[in-house]
Amino acid sequence: MAVIKEQDLPGELKLLSGLFFRVTFEESHVLRGAVSAYGRYHHDDQPALYLSPHAAWAQKAVEPHVRPDDPPRSICQLLVGQARVADVRDRELCIKLGIESSESDVPWQPQRANGLRCSTWNVSDASRRAGADGLIYTARTDAARWHLVLFRWNELGGPRVTIVR
Repeated sequence: MAVIKEQDLPGELKLLSGLFFRVTFEESHVLRGAVSAYGRYHHDDQPALYLSPHAAWAQKAVEPHVRPDDPPRSICQLLVGQARVADVRDRELCIKLGIESSESDVPWQPQRANGLRCSTWNVSDASRRAGADGLIYTARTDAARWHLVLFRWNELGGPRVTIVR
C-alpha cells in the first residue's frame, strides 16, 4: 500500500512514495504510460501513468475497458518515489488551485463522444499548472477507492518509478 509522507498538510501538494499497481497488456511497456491520446486526466498526447495502491483496485479500474478479444493483461508492481501530487480529496487545496473537485466525478467518455471538453481535464490541467507531478483522485463508483495518475516520471526533477515485479 502507498504511504503518504512528509508534506501531508491541508491545502498543499503532498509528497507521495510507495508501492502501486498497474494493469497492462505488455509488462515490458508498463512504464510507457497511457497509450491513448485521451483519457480521464490526459489529453492531446499528454503523458499519464495511471496507478492504484491496491492490486484489486487497479483491476477494478480497467474492468470497463476490457473486451473479450483483448490480449492477456498482467498486473505489475511499481515503486513510486517522491511524487509531488495534488490530492483532489483535499478541499482546501482544490480551492487554492481553482479546482472544482466535482469535475473529477464527471464521466469523461460521454463528454468526449459528444465532442465536448472533458471536465476531468480541468482538474488535471490545473494540477499541472501548479507544478504537481500527478494527482490523487477517487473512483467514481466507490469514494473509498483512490488512484494516482502521474503526469511525469523518470525524468530530471520528477518522481522515480521502478518496476518491482
